[in-house]
Amino acid sequence: MENRVPAYLLQTSNDQHDSKIPGKASLSFLDKTILNTARAVKAIYLQAENATKKNLIYDIHPYIKLFSLVYLAIMISVAGNLNAQLLATSFLFLLYIIAKLRISQVYAKIFFLALIFGLIVVLPASLNVITPGKIILNLITFKEPSRFWIYTIPQKIGITLEGLQVVSLVFLRVLNSISIAMLIIYTTSFPSFIKSFKILRVPDTFLMIISLAYKFIFILSRTIEETFFALKSRLLGNIGSSYVRKLVGGRIFFLFKKSMIIYENTYYAMVSRGYQGRIILHSQNRLNYKDYVALIVIIALGLGIILI
Repeated sequence: MENRVPAYLLQTSNDQHDSKIPGKASLSFLDKTILNTARAVKAIYLQAENATKKNLIYDIHPYIKLFSLVYLAIMISVAGNLNAQLLATSFLFLLYIIAKLRISQVYAKIFFLALIFGLIVVLPASLNVITPGKIILNLITFKEPSRFWIYTIPQKIGITLEGLQVVSLVFLRVLNSISIAMLIIYTTSFPSFIKSFKILRVPDTFLMIISLAYKFIFILSRTIEETFFALKSRLLGNIGSSYVRKLVGGRIFFLFKKSMIIYENTYYAMVSRGYQGRIILHSQNRLNYKDYVALIVIIALGLGIILI
C-alpha cells in the first residue's frame, strides 16, 4: 500500500529540538521565574482584596495610618532602651491579633527581613573588637595582643555583654519598623494609602502617576505570565540554548511593544474622559471618633517608648 503521508511530516529537524534526549523542556529557570512572579502578583492582588475587610484596624482612616507609620518609625529609631523596644513589639503583635491576619505567615516574612538587615549585618558589633566590654563568650585567644595599622587586636576575641545589647537593640528596631510597615500594607488598600499622601502636600499628579504605574505593573506581570505559559505549551523536548536566547529576545521585544500599546490606549482613554493635564483626586472620608481614639493611642504609645 502506498504511503500517503506528506514528506515534510516525516522529516526531523535538529535546529530547535534534540530528538536524542527526550524529556522535559530546558526552561526550568524561566519556569521558576514565572512562578515566583505569579506568586508576587497574586500576593499583591490578595493584599488589595483583604485590605477591604471590616475590622477595627481596617476601618481606621488612611491619614491616621500614614501618620502612625511615620510617627512610630521615628519613635522606634530614637528609642535606645530594650524595654521600650519590647513594649513596641508587644503592642504591634497585639495589633496583628486584632487585625486577624495570618500571624505565622506575616511574621515569617518579618523575621526573615529582620534577621538579614537587623542581625546578620550588625552581628560583628557584638565582638569586643568593635564594642569593648565584658566578654561573656570567648571565641579566639592569641598569645599576645597585636596591632594592625591603626587598629589594636586584643588577646581575647569574644562576644561582649555590651555588644550583645547593641545587636539586640538594632534587631528590635528593625523588627518593629518592618512590623509597623507590614501592618499598614496589609490593612490598607493601595489606592487609599496613596491618596493619604495628600496630607503631606504631595501633588495629585505625582500620586496619579504612582497609581497608574501600580496598575500597569500588575497588567504587565500578568501579560508576562500568560505569554511564557503559552510559549511553553508549544515546546516539546530539550531546546538548544541558542534557540532559547532567540525566544527570550523576541519576547522582550513583544513585551516592550505591548507595554507601549497599553500606555497609548490608557492615555487615549483618559483623554476621551476629559483629561486635560490636571489631576484632582477625590478626598477621603472625614475622620470619626474611632480615628481620633486610634490617634490618641498611637501618640501615647510613642511617648511611652521615649519615656521608658
